[in-house]
Amino acid sequence: MQPIEHVVTAHVSTPEHAGGCLVVRIRHLPEDPLAVRLDFAPTDGSEQSTTTWAFARSLLTEGVDAPSGEGDVRVWPEGTYETHIQLHTVRGQCVVRLRTAALRSFLARTELWFPRVDQQVETDLNRFLASVLRHA
Repeated sequence: MQPIEHVVTAHVSTPEHAGGCLVVRIRHLPEDPLAVRLDFAPTDGSEQSTTTWAFARSLLTEGVDAPSGEGDVRVWPEGTYETHIQLHTVRGQCVVRLRTAALRSFLARTELWFPRVDQQVETDLNRFLASVLRHA
């Protein structure tokens, strides 16, 4: 399985700043099938490093239709065309505004993995449980 990636431009803001646009690469990796990653890079071509946030794919899947999440990552639809992702750290928070259509397109591509992902998770879980029970 190859990684699934989708590159979009998002508006990012904080309570202190009105924000600006960043390039966001949304990734779904075969080695971590239950998560998605958002890689943030500046759009001005500067040499700033990329920042990555990883969180449960299910938050994004649920959040395009209804508010989702209670912790460091919260996702909710904002009207018909936009989805907001709020990211919390000990230093503050930001809101990432993305086009809902782009997120739905990305999520549809990840759906093709799920029969294989379910098998992989079940196999990994069975292997883990066998190991734990062997040492109990």
